[in-house]
Amino acid sequence: MTFWIEFGILFTASLLGALAILPYSLRLLEGSVQKKPLKMSMQKIVVLSVVQNVILFAVVTGVGLWAAHAIGLGAPYIEAALAGNLSSQSLMYAVVVAIVWGAIAGATLLIADLFFLPYWPQPLVDTARKTTAWENFSASFYGGINEELLIRLFGLSVLLWLLSLVLHTPSGAPTIAGFWIVNVVMTIVFGLGHLPAIKNLAGTISPVMFARTLLLNAPIGLLCGWLFWIYGIEAAIVAHFCADIIYHVYGTFVLRQKIGV
Repeated sequence: MTFWIEFGILFTASLLGALAILPYSLRLLEGSVQKKPLKMSMQKIVVLSVVQNVILFAVVTGVGLWAAHAIGLGAPYIEAALAGNLSSQSLMYAVVVAIVWGAIAGATLLIADLFFLPYWPQPLVDTARKTTAWENFSASFYGGINEELLIRLFGLSVLLWLLSLVLHTPSGAPTIAGFWIVNVVMTIVFGLGHLPAIKNLAGTISPVMFARTLLLNAPIGLLCGWLFWIYGIEAAIVAHFCADIIYHVYGTFVLRQKIGV
């Protein structure tokens, strides 16, 4: 029963994240439409997007939780709260660690991206000019919740479970080496997952923008994987959300100053 309550909490959070990103997604779609007309109405696109996310994250959350529990990972603070033995001191410590490291990662991404700004394709610059701080703030919930459920809870857990069948400690738990192998792999996958949005806007991806996408997403990917391993998916979610607030929300004003808005 605890598993299903835990699933329900995380799945509900994923639905909120899926709804929160809609304003930002529509803004990106607006930029894509200028090059290629839509084949269906905006209303149908929104409905299909929501339905797709419902199905996707039902599978991602369920399978991810199962795999995570099988290797001793998961959502420990939610589990402790459901069991009635949650330590507020332990929770606060994990939250502070996640916030601090998430903020550092977000600042690192923002500073690094300033060096890549001259190589941004014009459609990406135009989108940066149009997106509002509110749209970026709302989209940060999807980054923090949904991307962590997909990449860490599901992707990292499943791959680590499979690898742990071969590489494991005497107790059967995954090895640290096995974790870092999978964490690096999923960090690369995490970076590659951001390329389609750039391609839809710019039509093509230059070698510099390809490298930018992988390099900028590496710190937050490795960090959130580590936090998931040490503190659980809740810490990874908080860190990713904080990084997105620094990079996407505060970064909106910084980047606009640099591109002359």
